Amino acid sequence: MRSFGNSVAGMQRKNNEDSIYVGNENLPVKNIFIVADGMGGHNAGEVASGHAIEKFVEYVKDNYDSENILDVLLEGVIAANKAVYDEAVSTEHENGMGTTFTCACIENEKLYAVHVGDSRIYILKDEKLQQITNDHSFVMEMVKQGRITLEEARVHPKRNIITRAVGTEETIDVDTVIKDFGENDVVLICSDGLSGMICDDEIEKIIKENEDVNQCIEKLIDRANENGGKDNISAIIIRNEVKA
Repeated sequence: MRSFGNSVAGMQRKNNEDSIYVGNENLPVKNIFIVADGMGGHNAGEVASGHAIEKFVEYVKDNYDSENILDVLLEGVIAANKAVYDEAVSTEHENGMGTTFTCACIENEKLYAVHVGDSRIYILKDEKLQQITNDHSFVMEMVKQGRITLEEARVHPKRNIITRAVGTEETIDVDTVIKDFGENDVVLICSDGLSGMICDDEIEKIIKENEDVNQCIEKLIDRANENGGKDNISAIIIRNEVKA
């Protein structure tokens, strides 16, 4: 398995409030990959995203159980939510801060995911890219209600409003996903700074054309910036190796 991730400010933001975690061999928790897109004034967004990842990784490291992976991940998000919420309510300039939180864990040829917000997980399986998380956003609720189309949602003026975030409330509702992760499968985790700038067809094309994970991330981020780079851009690629 090969993986690589990067996070940049984009073309129109001075600060990068995203945080990522790429669980390679030299890190405390391996095979865990996280994108967190922070929000809040006075740089509180980067505090929220960084703090959430730190507390989540700490919890998973101390409680990891390969027989109950999804439970541990879910409890980790709950612990991260409490940490960010407690920080927000105790610090005036951080009040109201929060973050999306999208995590994938690869174990035993399975992808286990926990997800809050509008960052996304895609999987390229059998040469077809599929989004496997649901956006917790105002525009996606409108799509579900049949009020707007997916195409209209991409350009809607309220497309950046999310309906769930880690740290904004004392309790948190977390989505979970389990998928097979087989030979040649590729996983992309990204913030809306990427998915909002590049359509799914183009994302699929770039992943297929760039087998090197570092180059693939570079191409995705470059394309998002070329298309406007209106937000912070974070992306992680995980590519399953072909077994000999």
